[in-house]
Amino acid sequence: MLHIIKSISALDDMLALYAAEDDVLLVEDAVYVVNPQHQAFNRVKGLSLFALQSDLEARGIANRVSPSVSVVSYAGFVDLTAKQHNSLTWD
Repeated sequence: MLHIIKSISALDDMLALYAAEDDVLLVEDAVYVVNPQHQAFNRVKGLSLFALQSDLEARGIANRVSPSVSVVSYAGFVDLTAKQHNSLTWD
């Protein structure tokens, strides 16, 4: 399953359904979580975690991304959707 997270408030709901083979893509305001100093970072630490590059740049935090997070372009977004047979978007 590919979990597409749009907001930080959606993290807890997603974590209740997360499985080891899942991927998590942070988009829109959820990308703030990639900063290791963010209060929610520890909740996603260790997950297969990706962040959309354009959203990081739009929010001026591209230089604050944890090394444990993979940054992807829109092409990477497409690759993730092809890799996972199902996806779920969390607002």
